[in-house]
Amino acid sequence: MKTIILSLLCLSAYVHHAIAAPTAHYVEFARIYGIVRYFSPNPYTQDWSESDWMKVCALLASRTETQPFEAAFRPLAPTLSISHTPIPPREGDTIATDTPARYYSYSGSGKLNVPFLAKLLMPGLASYIPYYKRLAVVTDHRDSTAVPVPYRYYNYPAGNGKHLNIQHALPKEMFDSKATRRLLADAKDYWKQHRSDDKALSPTRRFIFGLLSDRAVRIADLTVRWNIVRHFYPYYDEEPLDWDHQLEVCLEEAIQMGKVDSMEALLEWYDIINRFLNPIRDGHLFVRRDMNISNIKTTYLPEYYAEVETKFVNDTLLIRRSADGQHSWRMLHTINGQPASACLQNCRKTTNAATEAHRDQMAADKLFSSPAYDTPFVIESSDLSGQVYKDTLYTRNPDLPVSRHEGQPVRKCDNGILYIDATSPALNEKRFLSALTPDIKGLCFDLRGLPSYQFEDILAHLISSDVTAPATEVPINCFPFQQEVSWRVTAETLKAKAPHVPLPATFLCDAGTVSWGETILMMVRHYGLGEIIGQTTAGTTGDMTQFALPLFPFFMTGMRMHDMDGRQHHAQGIVPDRIIPAYANDYMTNYDRVLHTATGIADTQH
Repeated sequence: MKTIILSLLCLSAYVHHAIAAPTAHYVEFARIYGIVRYFSPNPYTQDWSESDWMKVCALLASRTETQPFEAAFRPLAPTLSISHTPIPPREGDTIATDTPARYYSYSGSGKLNVPFLAKLLMPGLASYIPYYKRLAVVTDHRDSTAVPVPYRYYNYPAGNGKHLNIQHALPKEMFDSKATRRLLADAKDYWKQHRSDDKALSPTRRFIFGLLSDRAVRIADLTVRWNIVRHFYPYYDEEPLDWDHQLEVCLEEAIQMGKVDSMEALLEWYDIINRFLNPIRDGHLFVRRDMNISNIKTTYLPEYYAEVETKFVNDTLLIRRSADGQHSWRMLHTINGQPASACLQNCRKTTNAATEAHRDQMAADKLFSSPAYDTPFVIESSDLSGQVYKDTLYTRNPDLPVSRHEGQPVRKCDNGILYIDATSPALNEKRFLSALTPDIKGLCFDLRGLPSYQFEDILAHLISSDVTAPATEVPINCFPFQQEVSWRVTAETLKAKAPHVPLPATFLCDAGTVSWGETILMMVRHYGLGEIIGQTTAGTTGDMTQFALPLFPFFMTGMRMHDMDGRQHHAQGIVPDRIIPAYANDYMTNYDRVLHTATGIADTQH
């Protein structure tokens, strides 16, 4: 018996070692790849796209299974070396050249994706480019940041007791243009050769399934995302993010995953990506469901929604039919026989948000979504009287049902308070000004949700003179792991418009007030434009950045912002001047406690 137990223990230890060994190898690979990709000053990679880099990463992940790291990465960084002890910074050999040493400097990363409508409404946005990289000369100090010393070797831990020694500032003669171009060509060929063995599938599906059945491609997908966050996420040092551990956990999942031979398996990979990014507290971070492969951009994993609205209020899940505005909110108990609360927790694992309240609402929005059209959801719910209802919902809507505030976007209340729904697409400056009749006693701006771009024109009438907007801080990086990072701080000016509207005002907010809405509230508080009422906001603002990866691109916040008094805003949000709790009973009786309180306050301020 003892012999059997000992054999089982030995087998368990062997299996664990067999799993841990490749994981440790790929952790080293991921760290080395990011440093080389972003901070080896190879001029011949300057114009490579995100798609190019993903293909190169996949090829390198495959090659390092049989080649030393130095050999695999030599086309990108010919002088790098791997050591088993940390080597202090040292000067490398110089060469006789008239070409100056250059290094890569990054103003954030990714690309700002400005919606077409926003460009039309705000023409200046068309030329607004906050995120870019440049191959800078060492003597060029435009961004006022510490820069690499020419020819100097810098040392970084790669994991498993190994260290990477690499130069960050070199002349172009140190690189081989032919070797670099050949690496990209080989990577493209490697990428294109993938095919599923199932010839009954469409060519596109065979290609996608073949790609993600390759362990090297899956490793590359996680490696690329991990490095983007590690080197460029502006709040990395402000979050309790065990990012190294997260890499190990998800790399092991990628290694153990079998062939992708069905849509269910493809969805499993998409969920792994979302769970990988889940610890990041960023309400702007979400993974798209489309792909850009073989020059064809397609939403390969569609998402369909049932025609319902959901809310999570004080530990209670509420549901209301969207198709018929006469339906009241009900308490949701079960979904397909499972407790609704358990389903919500599962959705939270693939949802990003900076605050728990915002994450709850984002997760609730996913409860009745599916990649398959007409997927049934059998639910049990109850109304205030306790009557239980059993319904079947079907996912037939390609868009998430958007909750709209009831009534007209601009309307006068009985007590003379003018209510303005800042989130309504029908709201504009002309409509607001035309509603300002002499009998208006005060203003109530509803920012519960995402305000329209045109609200800036209305805000300009609430200030008596030009004011400075909250500052944005874009990280400037030229070293790995955000070492020696500096920040380019800019602040726009909001110009006052006539007529000035000095009426007393209240501003409504909740956990769904995010991004631009929070920027508005920062100015409201700083310049004393009114009282903020409701619940704490989402704690996420600053312009987003997009990473156009070939498989499931993603967005995240690309710049840092603080409250105008310098306090941290990220993951804290705007705490209202007057906190009004939300109650499930209020929704079920169609009573807007926040609005009722705000209009009453505005009335007394008159």
